Amino acid sequence: ILDLNAMSATGIKLVGRLMGVRDGRAQFSGSLKNVCSLADLKMGRLLDTIDEWAVSSAAAAKIEPLEPVERFERTRVDDSPCLELDLYASGFRTVLFATGFKPDYSWLNLPVLDHKGRIQHDEGVLDHPGLYVLGLPFLRRRKSSFIHGTEDDARYLTGHLESYLATRSNDT
Repeated sequence: ILDLNAMSATGIKLVGRLMGVRDGRAQFSGSLKNVCSLADLKMGRLLDTIDEWAVSSAAAAKIEPLEPVERFERTRVDDSPCLELDLYASGFRTVLFATGFKPDYSWLNLPVLDHKGRIQHDEGVLDHPGLYVLGLPFLRRRKSSFIHGTEDDARYLTGHLESYLATRSNDT
């Protein structure tokens, strides 16, 4: 498993959000411990919800009890946050900024992309019968790109797919 604890164990120093660079000194926000604590808390809550559903579903289906739940160790972060780092004195010669990603749909050999390579859709429904997309930012709502946000979108798209399939079965 590659997580922040595994990365720290290899010698990588977690420093948090870069706020600026001045005179060869990187400046950090100091919020890393809080950000990691909140992320751990949210992940724990999500896993608890999933586990509760799995246990109740298994019980309702009269399936054998599930294995004991497994939880990840909380993210280990220094108590004293790194607020500034002298890049030259620390031996840095290159800084790589990873600020996000751009999806690549070049493998999708259908006329469903706009001139910038983004999937064209209307609330997840593509202009290609039976083709849908889920999990994109702002697909239907602000929360669409999050696990908890895809629920409403999936329900909507499932209804659309049912209608599409019913129409097709009536045509044959």
